[in-house]
Amino acid sequence: MRAAAPAALAWFQEELEEIYGVAAPPVGDYLVDRDAALAAVGRLDAPELLLVREEEGGAALGLFLDEPLLAAALRARPHLRRSRLTARRQLGQLACVAEGVSHFVYLSSRALAGRQVSLLELEVQAEVDKFALLVLHLWRRGRRRASRALRHRLYERVRYRPHLDGPELERYRTANRLAAGYAGWLEARFVRRGDAEGLLRELRASYRLSGPAKLRHLAARAAG
Repeated sequence: MRAAAPAALAWFQEELEEIYGVAAPPVGDYLVDRDAALAAVGRLDAPELLLVREEEGGAALGLFLDEPLLAAALRARPHLRRSRLTARRQLGQLACVAEGVSHFVYLSSRALAGRQVSLLELEVQAEVDKFALLVLHLWRRGRRRASRALRHRLYERVRYRPHLDGPELERYRTANRLAAGYAGWLEARFVRRGDAEGLLRELRASYRLSGPAKLRHLAARAAG
């Protein structure tokens, strides 16, 4: 399965790069298996994990995706008309795949630009990215009116992993709240009106914001 995984993950990366006009190395070259991930962190509490090791002159990245996530990515077949990318049974797993690829693309593109990234910024962007990627996929298939149901499934039917507590849990809750509000604003402002160009313009502008400016931007949009 892992031999076929890079091709399945390439679609997620190509979509994000197209949406935001950025480029990153092929994520498939940075996939690590469970043994390598365990050797790096000692314990795995989540099915998706971006590994970052600081090195002289930069950072080494690795992306761990558990076997069920890779299997879901292989079954999705997003290039086909009858894709299973938003199928109810595996949406949670594919959203997790999208978050992992988002982490990799965002951190890689920021590193190439010499910009730093906070953990909250990384999580917020991944929460936005999974909505952007999936709503545009639905839109191309004439199903943009399914956006509201998609938002509900991505942001309102959420369960946090038991090991999360304190600041880490609060970071995930904050990311969910900001992205959910922002996605609702995007839907009302662009998706319902059929304004794909406006949606892409807004997404690209917010993507290029960093740190507190990005968080303020999303919070203001959500409040508006």
